[in-house]
Amino acid sequence: MIVLKLLGITLLFVAVFIYDFSSVEPNKKKERAAIAVITFTGWVVAVMLLFAPGLPGPTEWINQVTKPIWVIFYPEG
Repeated sequence: MIVLKLLGITLLFVAVFIYDFSSVEPNKKKERAAIAVITFTGWVVAVMLLFAPGLPGPTEWINQVTKPIWVIFYPEG
Protein backbone atom coordinates (compact mmCIF):
# COMPACT_ATOMS: atom_id res chain seq x y z
CA MET A 1 0.00 0.00 0.00
CA ILE A 2 2.84 2.39 0.80
CA VAL A 3 4.38 1.65 -2.59
CA LEU A 4 1.17 2.77 -4.31
CA LYS A 5 1.06 5.95 -2.23
CA LEU A 6 4.70 6.64 -3.05
CA LEU A 7 4.01 6.08 -6.73
CA GLY A 8 0.99 8.40 -6.58
CA ILE A 9 2.95 11.15 -4.82
CA THR A 10 5.79 10.80 -7.30
CA LEU A 11 3.48 10.92 -10.33
CA LEU A 12 1.71 13.97 -8.93
CA PHE A 13 4.98 15.81 -8.36
CA VAL A 14 6.27 14.82 -11.80
CA ALA A 15 3.08 16.19 -13.40
CA VAL A 16 3.36 19.45 -11.44
CA PHE A 17 7.06 19.73 -12.31
CA ILE A 18 6.48 19.17 -16.03
CA TYR A 19 3.63 21.69 -16.10
CA ASP A 20 5.56 24.38 -14.20
CA PHE A 21 8.88 23.73 -15.90
CA SER A 22 7.40 23.91 -19.39
CA SER A 23 5.61 27.18 -18.63
CA VAL A 24 8.92 29.00 -18.01
CA GLU A 25 10.98 30.24 -20.93
CA PRO A 26 14.09 28.12 -21.62
CA ASN A 27 16.48 31.07 -21.22
CA LYS A 28 15.38 31.70 -17.60
CA LYS A 29 17.78 29.27 -15.94
CA LYS A 30 17.42 30.60 -12.38
CA GLU A 31 13.63 30.34 -12.43
CA ARG A 32 13.84 26.81 -13.76
CA ALA A 33 16.36 25.89 -11.06
CA ALA A 34 14.07 27.38 -8.40
CA ILE A 35 11.12 25.36 -9.69
CA ALA A 36 13.21 22.18 -9.61
CA VAL A 37 14.48 22.80 -6.07
CA ILE A 38 11.07 23.74 -4.64
CA THR A 39 9.36 20.77 -6.30
CA PHE A 40 12.05 18.35 -5.12
CA THR A 41 11.88 19.74 -1.57
CA GLY A 42 8.11 19.32 -1.54
CA TRP A 43 8.47 15.74 -2.77
CA VAL A 44 11.02 14.96 -0.03
CA VAL A 45 8.72 16.37 2.67
CA ALA A 46 5.76 14.40 1.30
CA VAL A 47 7.75 11.15 1.24
CA MET A 48 9.09 11.77 4.75
CA LEU A 49 5.54 12.28 6.04
CA LEU A 50 4.43 9.13 4.22
CA PHE A 51 7.00 6.96 5.99
CA ALA A 52 6.91 8.79 9.36
CA PRO A 53 3.48 10.42 9.79
CA GLY A 54 4.29 11.50 13.35
CA LEU A 55 6.96 13.96 12.21
CA PRO A 56 6.23 17.59 13.04
CA GLY A 57 5.16 19.81 10.19
CA PRO A 58 7.33 22.48 8.62
CA THR A 59 5.79 25.25 10.74
CA GLU A 60 6.76 23.42 13.91
CA TRP A 61 10.34 23.12 12.63
CA ILE A 62 10.42 26.87 11.99
CA ASN A 63 9.04 27.55 15.48
CA GLN A 64 11.80 25.45 17.04
CA VAL A 65 14.48 27.27 15.04
CA THR A 66 13.16 30.76 15.80
CA LYS A 67 12.29 30.14 19.46
CA PRO A 68 15.63 31.53 20.78
CA ILE A 69 15.09 34.74 18.81
CA TRP A 70 11.58 35.26 20.19
CA VAL A 71 12.86 34.82 23.75
CA ILE A 72 15.15 37.81 23.17
CA PHE A 73 12.31 40.03 21.92
CA TYR A 74 9.60 38.79 24.31
CA PRO A 75 11.29 37.64 27.55
CA GLU A 76 8.01 37.50 29.51
CA GLY A 77 6.43 34.82 27.50
